Amino acid sequence: MPYSPSLVANAFIHRGQQSKRKFDHQQLQKLVFFVHAWSLTIDGESVVTERPEAWPHGPIFGSLYYRLNPFGRKSIAMLTEIHLETGKFVPLIPHLSDKRVWFFVDQVFGRYAELTGPQLSAQARDDDGPWTEARRAKAIHMQDRSIREYFERQLPAEPEQRQRFIDAARARFT
Repeated sequence: MPYSPSLVANAFIHRGQQSKRKFDHQQLQKLVFFVHAWSLTIDGESVVTERPEAWPHGPIFGSLYYRLNPFGRKSIAMLTEIHLETGKFVPLIPHLSDKRVWFFVDQVFGRYAELTGPQLSAQARDDDGPWTEARRAKAIHMQDRSIREYFERQLPAEPEQRQRFIDAARARFT
């Protein structure tokens, strides 16, 4: 099930709280982008409901930008969402039983969570990557095809090894 960028950001905040790690706006934007990219690459569809936009400083999810912008560069606590059953604003995260989304959150957390915002932005804006392609084309949204093709190049080059990697990853959330 795909989730809003805010709920995926809350998943990182949740994991960060468990490991005494805090994130700012820039870090959360890029972590959500990497979840989008890796879920597209490994599973063929994103766990994020929104497509990233190619803003000057890297990939941004528009709805998340407007939620996080008031925090400036400060670390961010859980974002609240309206709970449909109670009608109250509460901090929500993706359901813990959703193995697929948590697999990608945990993989991205393990690989990227120690990086600073500028380091994450630099990785998300690689010269050969989808952000650069979208910026050159003066496109607002980054194309999923371009994101998937770029991140597939990060996988093992040998086809059998690549497929084993993908199959092993999928086995952990199916």
